[in-house]
Amino acid sequence: MVTETLPLTTIGIVIIIATVFSIFIRKLGQNEVIGFILAGFLLGPFAMNFLNPTDPLVTGFAELGLFVLLFYLGIELSLKEFLSAGKTIFGLAAIDMAITTGAGVAIMLLLGHSLLFAVIVGIMMFSTSTAIIGKFIINKGLMQNIAAKTALSILILQDFLGILLLVFVTSLSKESGSVTGLAIASVVFAVSAFYAVFHLSKLVENWLKKNDFGHTEMTLYAIGVGLIVATLASILGLSTAIGAYFAGFALSETESGERVKKDVGFLRDFFLVFFFVGFGTALFYDYAAKAVVIPGLSELLGLMLFAGSLGVVAITAHSIAVRIFGPWFGVAGEDATLMSILLAPLGEFVVIIATVTIVVLKGAEAKLLGPLAFLLIIITLLIFQPLYNARQLHQKVFGLIPSMQMAKPKKAEEKEESYVKKQAKDAILNFFVVVCFAWITVILYEELPRFGVPIVYSREATAALLFVFFASVPFFKGARAVKRMLKEMLAKRKTAPN
Repeated sequence: MVTETLPLTTIGIVIIIATVFSIFIRKLGQNEVIGFILAGFLLGPFAMNFLNPTDPLVTGFAELGLFVLLFYLGIELSLKEFLSAGKTIFGLAAIDMAITTGAGVAIMLLLGHSLLFAVIVGIMMFSTSTAIIGKFIINKGLMQNIAAKTALSILILQDFLGILLLVFVTSLSKESGSVTGLAIASVVFAVSAFYAVFHLSKLVENWLKKNDFGHTEMTLYAIGVGLIVATLASILGLSTAIGAYFAGFALSETESGERVKKDVGFLRDFFLVFFFVGFGTALFYDYAAKAVVIPGLSELLGLMLFAGSLGVVAITAHSIAVRIFGPWFGVAGEDATLMSILLAPLGEFVVIIATVTIVVLKGAEAKLLGPLAFLLIIITLLIFQPLYNARQLHQKVFGLIPSMQMAKPKKAEEKEESYVKKQAKDAILNFFVVVCFAWITVILYEELPRFGVPIVYSREATAALLFVFFASVPFFKGARAVKRMLKEMLAKRKTAPN
């Protein structure tokens, strides 16, 4: 008799059933994610009891799915695109996030929920599905529409900022330090991870090309590096999400970034099936009682009404933010209407937030989060299409709200940045990276033995070698910048009139 090390039959059944449900849901014009979640709900303790939220298969594959998704999201966001977004996208995205999150937090606090739960729900409320909106824009032929393109850019930026907020909330909840300490740790780790992965990947990429290796080896290297960086983040008391995300973010800047993204795409789709199915199995699941606890009809209707109200509040908050502050950034009238509607449907990121944060909540709030997230997605998706069809009515209603007009400032003559200033910035940036590597090296020197990580030779020698390997490039770059800056300053001093 053949013994399965992995429950291959179970994996096959889950994939087939989840695929059937996703096809059915897509035929109804909705997001396939809903199909995966419904499949998990029926396969779980609620109906068939085929899967359990605590099964190693569910938890292990779901964790891999989350890693691959965040790694993929990091690769999708190019640093050049991020920096070239411009003031319109940065400003409007920040204002929209603040208003929508603030509305969610205020409502939750007024209803007596904890601050942590309120912040989590607030983050959920601005987590529009970039995938759904991107596909919708293509299908409607809106790719050349300025408002649609701006809305899509805002969503990409909000995904980035949302992940940072999520990392911060989950890391803080681990009681791993103060707010200031965690903020500093997150920045230092993000800088170190990005710089190290980017430069190491360039070396690996060049070596593979010279030795006639293909993209397969680069993709395997990329996944391995991503897993290591995610683990290092956990060792430092941060969420693994920040490691996975910034490893992907750094790899997006390499020549092989696009190819790696395509190769990782299948892994993302495969493991995400289990991620969303696992989320479905946990709907209404009481981890303390180890059983599904379905609320009564009146309580269930109340939950649906509550989720619907939050969905309407989120859509209203988006509309108010764009209507009032849009003119500051050149967005008004029909463009403001279209943009605010495109920010309406919540999606897969809401599930990610619920899955990652549910472990840090307690009691009734932990039980409420999963069903609330699922209902928020369904309700906002159902509202979205009718809302888009009623654009003129939307414009009339929110057109009654006064907008904040701002006179366009006169364009000042752009002054070319001085050579000395450029070199000073370069030096400061590179020496800051060196300091970040030094901080990371000290922490890893202290923490790695506790986690059973084998240390070659001695801890001191290994730590020193790692620091020299990664910090030497930014150190010498910074030193050269200082040298050029001093040389320029001395030259100017000699030529200056007495």
